[in-house]
Amino acid sequence: MKTLGIALVLGALGFVGLAQGELVAQADALFTEVWLSPYDPATLGELRAKLESAIDLYLKALNLDPQNTHILTMLSRSYYTLAAVVLPAKEKRGGHEQGQIYGERSLRTSAEFVQVEKEKGFVEAVRTSTDVEALYWTYANWARKVELGGALGLIAAALRGDDKKLNALMSRCLELDRDYLAGGPLRALAGYHAKHPFNKDYEKARKLLQEAMEKHGDYLENAFFYVQYYLIPKELWAEGEAVLEKISAAPIEPYPLMNSYCQFKAAQLLVEVQGKK
Repeated sequence: MKTLGIALVLGALGFVGLAQGELVAQADALFTEVWLSPYDPATLGELRAKLESAIDLYLKALNLDPQNTHILTMLSRSYYTLAAVVLPAKEKRGGHEQGQIYGERSLRTSAEFVQVEKEKGFVEAVRTSTDVEALYWTYANWARKVELGGALGLIAAALRGDDKKLNALMSRCLELDRDYLAGGPLRALAGYHAKHPFNKDYEKARKLLQEAMEKHGDYLENAFFYVQYYLIPKELWAEGEAVLEKISAAPIEPYPLMNSYCQFKAAQLLVEVQGKK
């Protein structure tokens, strides 16, 4: 009987593992399908449905393994993609809040992170992390959530110390892999320096973005951020117009979703820049 009981338990665990693996595989496939789809305002409903289905599958898999870092990080990334690209303005903040929650949960699957955070705080704990993806998507959602609060939101975030936590997250990313997601840490930290309410540094933003553009010119957001966070603040309108026109004419491969969405934003920003000349 004891042997039979052990066999039943092992069989149940194997079934749970198989079920979780299938759920994650389906969710990963849906996310990849969205990631490889071009952005089109006419098909946003379809993109939203696929992302929300992926999120639902990840959540079901998470119930079977609450400490799974891949699931937690993909939830953070999926919520970011949903909020940043698909959701209407009034729903974006809520999406990024969820993305931040799952990103932080992924970071806290590390026992060392939890212990250091308890003893020395979040910033010191971040310095122990080696999980670039969890660090990056936690930052991406958190920073975008703060940005959506406008000027007052940026000031409030700095006053409560969020800026130090955000800087720690992306500085650690930069140490670990500055080329993650086509220079993601470079452009993210550039945005941080360009938007800080009390300590803007456009020169640091310029250097980071120039490195990103030189190494990853096929990811169009690097050039878009260069316009947004350096050329426009410096009122270099003609140069900004030229870069935006170049973005609009560039191929969207190998990042169809994000590059086509960047072209959509570039077209809107181009009208504003041309009006300043």
